[in-house]
Amino acid sequence: MARVLVVDDDPDARRLIGLVLRRAGHEILYAEDGLQALEVMSQEYPDLMILDLMMPRMDGYEVLEAMRRRTDLAGMPVIVLTAKSQVTPAAAQKLLNVHAYLTKPVSAETLLQTVQEVLEAARPLQGTGGRTLEIACGESWPGGAGEFLAPALAAALATHAPTLLVDVEGIGRGAMVFDVEPRLRAEDLEAGRDPIQGLIPLQEQLRIWSVYGTPSAAVVQRVAERLAAQARFLVWLMGDPVGLVAARILPRCQRVFLTFESHTPGLRRARIVLRHLEELGLRPPRVELVWVRRWVVSEPWTEIEIQNRLGGWPVQVWPVDPVTAHRALQEGRPIQAVEPESPTANRIQEWVEEILQLMKEGKPV
Repeated sequence: MARVLVVDDDPDARRLIGLVLRRAGHEILYAEDGLQALEVMSQEYPDLMILDLMMPRMDGYEVLEAMRRRTDLAGMPVIVLTAKSQVTPAAAQKLLNVHAYLTKPVSAETLLQTVQEVLEAARPLQGTGGRTLEIACGESWPGGAGEFLAPALAAALATHAPTLLVDVEGIGRGAMVFDVEPRLRAEDLEAGRDPIQGLIPLQEQLRIWSVYGTPSAAVVQRVAERLAAQARFLVWLMGDPVGLVAARILPRCQRVFLTFESHTPGLRRARIVLRHLEELGLRPPRVELVWVRRWVVSEPWTEIEIQNRLGGWPVQVWPVDPVTAHRALQEGRPIQAVEPESPTANRIQEWVEEILQLMKEGKPV
């Protein structure tokens, strides 16, 4: 069942709507005006909102306008339930851009049927058949430029098929790259919350799932199994590539991209991560070692020298202009969207074509 936010300044209306929905098995949240509704949505991220229009402080129209301006709330399903009758329901629904429009009084049967229909229409993306192809993107040095790779790949793959970007231990940074906030905390998952409730729509075929904190390995396994059937491509944004979470996720993946930068600590850390990947049975071509080359920095070593320092592992170069990277973070967009004709974007497209070929061939893990 779903978590439903009921927004109405009439306490009797809130109580009656909540009673009907609770009897049907839904979990109910309440708000008495628009300001409180936005606060509850930001903290609890319900699956559906039932919204009155005429309220003090902030009315329903202002709530809808505020939601349209926020990426994390723009896709939330809304049913307007109001006594306002100046326009016909069909015209009002089109005007407000909501999922359904009901006028008071409404029967319990009509309300429940509408709620069910809206929830089904807004359910998370389903895969297009066959096995989901899973990809992991990790980085040898925390906070390096490699954190751009997972969002870039996910956004590019989403132009071909339904895609999820999943961040299970990045302290929410997977969502923050797109200027949104995670819907769930690690504590929510430990308490049994359905991971599906953490999905945030970004584009027509792109959803992001991110969490505050680091869930246990057992919970990560539940998250993985719950999300794996929700899209054709599942891109994992790894936190610590040698942690317990990574040990659960990485063996699932058909491709693992490990990014590194060519400073001495980054190379040392990369060697540790590569040893860990070998212990998990992961080697080229399943693992692709990606040198994130910042143009503004004079590189101390050549590509061959770096490859030798990393035990002979094949190295691919990904040129990332720091100015473009900064713009991407400021605008909440994948890095290739800022400069679509750049070498950075071209390399992303090459990897996407490789992944698409993997999917076409149906290669096993």
